[in-house]
Amino acid sequence: MTTFTIGSTYHGFLLQKKEAIPEIHSTAFLFTHTVLGCQALAIKNQDINKTFCVSFMTVPEDSTGVAHILEHSVLMGSQKYPVKDVFGEIHKGGLMTFLNAMTGSDTTWYPFATRNLKEYFNIMDVYCDVVFNPLLLRSTFEQEGWHYHLEKNEDQLQYMGVVFNEMKGAYSDPIRALFHNIYQGLMPESTYAHESGGNPRCIPDLTYEQFVAFHRSHYHPSNCTLFFYGDAPLEEELAFVQQRFLAQFTEPVPKAGIKEGVETTAPRFITDTYPVQPGSPTEQRSFLAISSTVGTVHDRKRNAAFQIIANILFNSDGSPLKKAIINASLCKDFGGVFLANTAHKTFMVTYLIGTDPEKRDHFLALYKATLTRMVEQQLDRDLVLSELNKHEFTVREEMNKAQRGLDLINKALPALKYEMSPFAALRMEELLAEIRKEATENGYFEQLIRTFLLDNPATVTVTLAPDPEKMAENVRQEQQQLETFALSLTKESRLQLVQRTKELMALQATPTSLEDLHRLPRLSLDDLDRQPPFHAVLPSSLGTETELLINDLDTNGICYLDFGLDCSSLPVHLLPYLDLFATILTEIGTAKKDYMQFAKAINLCTGDFSHSFQVYVRADDQTRVRPILWLHMKALSGYLAQALDLLTEVLTSVDFSDIHHIEEIVQREFAWAEHAAQSEGYSLAATRTFSHLSRAGQYHEYVQGMHAYLHLKQLAGNYPAQETALYDALGQIRDLLFRRQGLIVAITAEDRDIRNFQELGLSVVQGLPDLPLQPVHPRFAQPPASQAFKTSAEVVFNVQACTLFPDIRQYNGSFEVLRTWLSRDYLWNTVRQMGGAYGCFIRFNHLTGNFGMVSYRDPQVKKTYEAYEALPTVVNELKSIPTELLQQLIIGAYGSATPHQGPAAQGAAARNDYLSGITPVFRQQRIEEMIQTSAQDLQAFAPLFNQLQTTRYRSTIGNGEKIEHDKDLFSEITEL
Repeated sequence: MTTFTIGSTYHGFLLQKKEAIPEIHSTAFLFTHTVLGCQALAIKNQDINKTFCVSFMTVPEDSTGVAHILEHSVLMGSQKYPVKDVFGEIHKGGLMTFLNAMTGSDTTWYPFATRNLKEYFNIMDVYCDVVFNPLLLRSTFEQEGWHYHLEKNEDQLQYMGVVFNEMKGAYSDPIRALFHNIYQGLMPESTYAHESGGNPRCIPDLTYEQFVAFHRSHYHPSNCTLFFYGDAPLEEELAFVQQRFLAQFTEPVPKAGIKEGVETTAPRFITDTYPVQPGSPTEQRSFLAISSTVGTVHDRKRNAAFQIIANILFNSDGSPLKKAIINASLCKDFGGVFLANTAHKTFMVTYLIGTDPEKRDHFLALYKATLTRMVEQQLDRDLVLSELNKHEFTVREEMNKAQRGLDLINKALPALKYEMSPFAALRMEELLAEIRKEATENGYFEQLIRTFLLDNPATVTVTLAPDPEKMAENVRQEQQQLETFALSLTKESRLQLVQRTKELMALQATPTSLEDLHRLPRLSLDDLDRQPPFHAVLPSSLGTETELLINDLDTNGICYLDFGLDCSSLPVHLLPYLDLFATILTEIGTAKKDYMQFAKAINLCTGDFSHSFQVYVRADDQTRVRPILWLHMKALSGYLAQALDLLTEVLTSVDFSDIHHIEEIVQREFAWAEHAAQSEGYSLAATRTFSHLSRAGQYHEYVQGMHAYLHLKQLAGNYPAQETALYDALGQIRDLLFRRQGLIVAITAEDRDIRNFQELGLSVVQGLPDLPLQPVHPRFAQPPASQAFKTSAEVVFNVQACTLFPDIRQYNGSFEVLRTWLSRDYLWNTVRQMGGAYGCFIRFNHLTGNFGMVSYRDPQVKKTYEAYEALPTVVNELKSIPTELLQQLIIGAYGSATPHQGPAAQGAAARNDYLSGITPVFRQQRIEEMIQTSAQDLQAFAPLFNQLQTTRYRSTIGNGEKIEHDKDLFSEITEL
């Protein structure tokens, strides 16, 4: 084993510094390449989840999205691997626990993680080749970026491209517009005033030549940073990248640098609009924000302090600022965030959601007055301590993340790209102790608030108002651009455009040759562990009756607690209130504590108090359905007793008497639900579609789906008339759920903390009334089979589902192999690459046999449904699937079935398995069936997909014009 010495060179890399960092259980090494000048940071420890990343400074000079399009495009083939979709191919058949590429405001990075050492070096080879030696074909630019699309001479010309449609979806989100205006206001004429992801109005300005030139100027090794994490041999990693890639470059080039722009020296005011549905109301749908520059990424201590200050001011219900803004009836919700790593400058953002433009001056005056009062009277000590505790808990819990390497890389990357010490970025304990001392003894937070939020001229205020005509105006401008181009075409050039479109479609439909596919480094079936470990809960009891599910795992001293309340006794009219009930329950307070005191108490002794809803179907009896509302609490072992006392207080004396705050919660929840429905509504469409298929699906529809959304919309819009019904529902749900019968408890923790919980947790159970559970059988209304919902989004989300296995005994592990092919091959190629959608994924429940497909940020409606309904034919053709491809699909399915999880996720998965009757034996059987899968096994599933055409359960949500164009596909169309 190599002993690394500072000042020595290893395979072209000079070791500048190494340091043991106990708080992350790692030793970090910083190298500089002696010829090219690029840096490499290695974080070495015993983590088997090895992580590699290569990143580049990619500094935009406009908003054409060139860095984003390039991120997509380099993954579409390289000199060594001339495969038309390298990313898709390696994703199809690997064990990677993480595989992605991301574009930030000034950086593009390519990380992956795997537990398999052979695969680690395989993918490292692929990733380095695609970034340093990509093919960058014109057809790739057209597919991933944009092109003029004209399939027939008589068709209407349109723009098409994956990134173009992705960013159309992104620009449907007003929050994105709000923050883009903040960037432009605080950093005018800088790198960060541009949209690195690409503005859909600007993307068609990008030429192929500019695209290629950007790679040439930004993807040289001198402009990159390398990261290695985990237990792989460091000397082998350095030798690998040097010998295979860096050695071919003999001269350094200047590194890309950011443009600082003009300093903001006086307050600025910006007004902008965002699109909403034509004819829809505009009252209380505006956004207001005030943002102030705090410093730069170099101000490490100040930035860490402002992360905590942001929680004090915005995220805690104990915040006087939050209370003042909400009580003044200025908005439906109030919040804020401190942005420390998105640009060279750092800044604080305070925003209002669901407001009106004319309230701006009142908001600004109240903001200043309240902050001034908080500073002059000093921050509430308990509030400060609670947020310090919560922040330190968050830092502690980071050690439990499954993708720990990726998290540490994200911490170190800003330091390296802005020429700071990555070692300091990886250490937090000493800095947090210093901040705690100064905040509690020297008024440190108050000083920062006064200097950077009250007396700071570098401030921008943004007003973003809804515009019912903007959507039509955007369409008109795009059509005008296209018509202008179309008029410039001669008859011959128009026919050439049709021919080019057909050529591109033919290229997209042509599979990569087996010869080229064989060039990709692969694992074989022999590399798989035929008997992977599966964690299972240990069933026990809390007292004599309450079921306790134990997960004895290494959690770094954190206890993860789940208290499950059986919802079988809730009648159908109460179900749409359930999610709102749980939200109110975790915030409203008790007979002893109002909501502000309760918020401080929660953060003092826990890391979180939240809820979720799940419906369990038994593997041995699909007719048995168990809906459970989970209350989740996590706490350090030293605070376990206090956390359980607080939970007991909630369950025995929750107080719904604060009618004003409950109305605030209702309006806030609807504001965010409406925002999600308008910009990213695919989950509502999916839940609505799956509600046709099972009782579990009906429960989800009524609690979390479109039915619940429309119920919340009515409640928020007619609150005075609905208030009595809400309070009656809250009381009824409390009385029906808070009882010992039907309660189930789960804990994920270390052995000593589990034993402690078994003594302390009994008091929680004993605080509940010992009443019998009385299940009811709700009668759910059935929605239309095919339905569309029109929103202000510029794209759509298409969902189609069916009961694929009416007899669940037909399901076996081979279907997981087919599922891998469907999602990573067929749908990826057909809906994404050929159709232009940003993505398409599958939802499948192997206990109910229910199967569905969901397209994401899709420009198509009819074409996507045609792709869905072609499944019987395309699956039948798998009888001739090449053996090599089948083996890769098996490996990909195996990887999905054996995920890498942190202790919290591992415990939750084991809990869910137990409640569904899934055992390690069951999972092992599926693994064996996967590995033994044949082409005939895949083909045998083909007839089952006829159900898609027989039932046609489908939902589309999104752009109204696209829906109207294909309105014959739906029996009902509704405006949201």
